[in-house]
Amino acid sequence: MKITFKKIAVVTSLCSALVLAPASFAGHNGDNYQGDRGNGYHQMSEKKFAKLSRKLGLSESQQADIKALRSEEKAQMDVLKPAMKAFREQVKTLMSAENFDEEAFKQLQASNQDVFAAMALTKAKSKFAMKSVLTQEQLAQFRSMKHKRSRR
Repeated sequence: MKITFKKIAVVTSLCSALVLAPASFAGHNGDNYQGDRGNGYHQMSEKKFAKLSRKLGLSESQQADIKALRSEEKAQMDVLKPAMKAFREQVKTLMSAENFDEEAFKQLQASNQDVFAAMALTKAKSKFAMKSVLTQEQLAQFRSMKHKRSRR
């Protein structure tokens, strides 16, 4: 029986894959296969902000102003998080029931309208404030970038 180098390489590769595969999942807790997104998933990440700053040519003061606005928005949203979490839990309870109770859902939705309105107002104020930091040229560039992204 003749053993070639190619056969040895294939067997070695397969064995190492089988041995190392469990080690690659050792720290995985099963919550999210894409990793821990942490708080502020919908917030702009530092990497995206750096890219946006570079593309728009933001000055240091503009970057500082936008970061301050972002942290202010995050603080305001953090105040509303417990109410949203409670709303989601109540919706989950309604959805797990045997029969769907439309009236209970409408009542739950109506009772949380103040929270929804506060969140929408916070987001709108923040977007407007961030746009007011930009120059006319930067705002035009930002709108162009947004339009290109929406066409995808």
